[in-house]
Amino acid sequence: MSVSDWDKISTGRSGADVRRSPDGRAYAKSGAGILREDLVAERERLAWLARTGLPSPEILDWADDDETATLTLRTVPGIPISELSGPDASSAIESLGRFLARLHATPRETCPFERWLAVTVALARVRVDEGLVDEADFDDERAGRAGPDVLADLLDRRQRAEELEGADLVVCHGDACLPNFLVDPETFEVTGMVDVHRLGVADRHLDLALATRSTADTTLNPGFGEEAAQALVAAYGREVDPWRIEFYRLLDEFF
Repeated sequence: MSVSDWDKISTGRSGADVRRSPDGRAYAKSGAGILREDLVAERERLAWLARTGLPSPEILDWADDDETATLTLRTVPGIPISELSGPDASSAIESLGRFLARLHATPRETCPFERWLAVTVALARVRVDEGLVDEADFDDERAGRAGPDVLADLLDRRQRAEELEGADLVVCHGDACLPNFLVDPETFEVTGMVDVHRLGVADRHLDLALATRSTADTTLNPGFGEEAAQALVAAYGREVDPWRIEFYRLLDEFF
């Protein structure tokens, strides 16, 4: 049976064609154009993660004809944190805080992927110029605004953010939203992270900004809320800078 015959998965927001094997032990992601570029980036990062001991999907196969790529991965055991509620959600969110601290403690010198502001702000400019920014998906405080206008805000704040990031550069997931982390359904400890194509060295506030926003958003993740976001930060165990939390949420509008 070819990957094209596998069950199609409609959840997720990556835009890639995602399919699960009939036995559930593997899944495949396919895409062309910019989605292919994301899959290339994800494959490179998963190959690196396999050497770190950090839990992530194992690469089973890779196919690429320079137009469309397909990345086949072994399914990570567990359930997405976003599916939980009640006491289970509380246990899982604390586990995520500890896991992010573990990820951020990875020696950054070993990571070959750069996601600091010199890289990501330049990418934000390109994405605005090429019409790749989803203006309809802006956070509420920026709803109705145009991409170039929001980019101007980012550029106004960039210098301060760059002055601050040097002391806090770590290995970041890059898209640390609740659906991208799985937990054991009995212990609620993190079993793995997925969708790692943005992984790289960046200010730790990048992950914390997206993780706390995802946790606090009860429209997307109804089992959580603002108290859960605070619990995540407490479990993470280090102070956070509210200004940088807001800055990295602004930066995320372009990706």
